[in-house]
Amino acid sequence: MEKTRPILYGVADYAELRKANAWFVDRTAKIRDLEATRYAVFLRPRRFGKSLLTAILEAYYDVACAERFDSLFSGTDIGGDPTEERNSYLVLSFDFSAVEKSPETAQQSFSTHVCGRIDAFARKYAGRIGEASASRILAARNSTDKMNVLFDEMKGTENSIYVIIDEYDNFTNTILAESGEAAYELLCHGGGFFKQFFTIVKSLTTSLDAPLKRLFITGVSPVTMDDVTSGFNIGTNISLMPQFADFTGFRHDDLRAITDYYAAHCGFDAEKAYDTAIRWYDNYRFGSASAPSVANTTVVLSFFNHLWQTKQFPKTLIDSNLRTDYAKIRHLVTLDRRLNGNFHVLENLVAGGRLSEPLVESFQAHEMSEKENFTSLLYWLGITTITGEDFETVEFGIPNETLKHLAAKMIPDAYSDIYRIDGRIFDINKALVVFARRGEWQGFVGILSQIVKENFAVRDAVEGEKVVQSTLVALLVASGGPYFVKHEREAGGGFYDIALEPQLLRWPEIAHAALIEMKYVKAGDPAPTPEQLEKIKAEAIVQLDQYSADPALVAEWQISRTGCQPVPEGDGNALAARCTTSTVALHRLVLVFHGGECVLSEEV
Repeated sequence: MEKTRPILYGVADYAELRKANAWFVDRTAKIRDLEATRYAVFLRPRRFGKSLLTAILEAYYDVACAERFDSLFSGTDIGGDPTEERNSYLVLSFDFSAVEKSPETAQQSFSTHVCGRIDAFARKYAGRIGEASASRILAARNSTDKMNVLFDEMKGTENSIYVIIDEYDNFTNTILAESGEAAYELLCHGGGFFKQFFTIVKSLTTSLDAPLKRLFITGVSPVTMDDVTSGFNIGTNISLMPQFADFTGFRHDDLRAITDYYAAHCGFDAEKAYDTAIRWYDNYRFGSASAPSVANTTVVLSFFNHLWQTKQFPKTLIDSNLRTDYAKIRHLVTLDRRLNGNFHVLENLVAGGRLSEPLVESFQAHEMSEKENFTSLLYWLGITTITGEDFETVEFGIPNETLKHLAAKMIPDAYSDIYRIDGRIFDINKALVVFARRGEWQGFVGILSQIVKENFAVRDAVEGEKVVQSTLVALLVASGGPYFVKHEREAGGGFYDIALEPQLLRWPEIAHAALIEMKYVKAGDPAPTPEQLEKIKAEAIVQLDQYSADPALVAEWQISRTGCQPVPEGDGNALAARCTTSTVALHRLVLVFHGGECVLSEEV
């Protein structure tokens, strides 16, 4: 019987992947496109396969790998028709994710890393550059001297150097997030050591007989590059070019292939796995709305690795490493324990689902607070993707359920910096499980209403309705309950406010779902009278009648027209109920807020 191909989750060693015959998606054809750009910058969100890409480029271009070319590239597109530049460079590679992320130790750590990589280069290629040159490089005392000596020794020789820098902004982003803009600017402005490094690199691409012939840099955002180089003038940002839209990431055909292969070998439900991968990890589009949709490479491999190893779907569909990555950027929406202007942008995204601004390709750290820059930063970070275009304006939306959860969680996280609500996120989760079992909605509605009331007071009420909507949606998503939280989606010819769609693929035993119509009375207006509340409720019922009659919604959610009777509560927090008709009861809820106060909550 054929041995199942392994999934080496988190492994970026290309040679190891090939040796193990591990799962690998071939994008080597795009190396031909890449050769049109000598000095390239390629930006993608975290966990998108950039490190593996740099390892592939190093294996392809390194003169020291020439004898291994067939074993490394046999069966790949580029292996069958290589370019003339294959295995023709001395490769100098850096990985700045290895640099320590404390302002106090970053400079020494950076210098140690650069010195180590240059020394490794000198030893590796001593036979090609000459023992004397290698000795002079090794004798240089610090990273700046080593860089200068290295390139001085290479000038005018037949040796061509390919510099590869992976995760160029990894440590700078962390310092910016955790230590603030002042600490960050010491690295990237004036005489900062990081700026000095790129100044040397830039000079080596422009001097006479410059040995640095090619440069490939990966990172997440253009912020640090703009700070250290005053724009992308040491290279070309290829990140938005259509030919590189799927340079990394899994297309739908890739997802189909990995699903069918491991389902056949491991026995899990292929359609359920494919639909889950699409819904939770897919729908990133880079460059334009017409670009091919791609999924996050690393989290897809994590998902299928779990299926392969355990033959079961993971209990949580959000990769823990990705969760940690995005937790670091909460500083973007708070400043000195107060919500800043960026919070309103994020709030509108979570509440409205879309943002419209020009896509900004280059801006500095001190410019991030400008609305269009922050909106673009969300795109570069992978929190949003391109969903539409209108001349110079781009429409951004949240790509999938994973990012919907992570983006929404930034709102209660920001509130937690001001008013502690961490424990109540867990309470909402428990209340949603109770609702899923028994249809008792008062628990989660009560907690939500109380949090809105408390936090409405610390916000200005200019956009009061948006504050309430975004808070409700964000808290429901962040709670991680058994529902897909939908907002402003079309149903029955209209757009409902909030829906709790049961995740039936994961938990077919869910017995209850909800459509929530939220009405709002301005905080400055008089409190609505009982008669006014009845009128508001009647309007909401008409809308809920329209949404709940939508055939597609009824079919997808498996809505029962007659309801269902779950068994009594079981032990613990697991979903224990079973619906006797194997269908879902739909609860239609009306919530009316007067400012931050919920003055009516009824099922209709």
